[in-house]
Amino acid sequence: MNLDHLYGTVSMGQGSAVGEHCTLGYPKEARIRAFREDPATAEAGEPVGIGDRCMLFNQVIVYEGVSIADGCLVEDRVRIGYDSRVGPGSRIVYGAYICDRVSIGAEARIAGFVCDATRIGDRCTVMGDLVHEYTRPHVDWWDADEESPRVEDDSVVGYGARVVGGIRIGPRSYVAAGAVVTRDVPPEHIATGVNTLTPIRDWTGTRLRALIEHWTSPRPPAASR
Repeated sequence: MNLDHLYGTVSMGQGSAVGEHCTLGYPKEARIRAFREDPATAEAGEPVGIGDRCMLFNQVIVYEGVSIADGCLVEDRVRIGYDSRVGPGSRIVYGAYICDRVSIGAEARIAGFVCDATRIGDRCTVMGDLVHEYTRPHVDWWDADEESPRVEDDSVVGYGARVVGGIRIGPRSYVAAGAVVTRDVPPEHIATGVNTLTPIRDWTGTRLRALIEHWTSPRPPAASR
């Protein structure tokens, strides 16, 4: 079954580069299924937009309807699902699996697994997994849409951490490596272990001292326009 005519068109900004064995504009599953049942339904997918000065390395898969803003870098073997958005200056790290309808803000660093419809703010780092609760395995795969995590600006999810369900992290909160979080992490808190939350003002460790000082330092006034 040839799917070439189902792909979304791709527009590429100035100074952008794409590596070897990349797939851009791949059709979403629902349209492939519809085409298999009735080839007369075939039509081009939603367009893909890649901004200026972007780099997509090797074996990257970008589905239809994806928008990648200026100055982004997408490392090898990344998957970005349909209708997802990646903000300017963001980096998607080797092997990241970005599901469908995900929104990623500016200057973010994303690795690991990010479930459907997750929202990630500006300047976030996500090295762990953001997943649904998956409480309805008895229904059809596409009928089991659940609430997704939301990671607010300047927050961090450490390596091997797992954030489960429709909870909110931050802003300016830190989920430590290996932690498991199933409830909201308020602004300026650190999550360790299983749902153990500590306000940053009470944190006595030394490893996050520089980050906490950065978060709590007075911000320079915004330049007038």
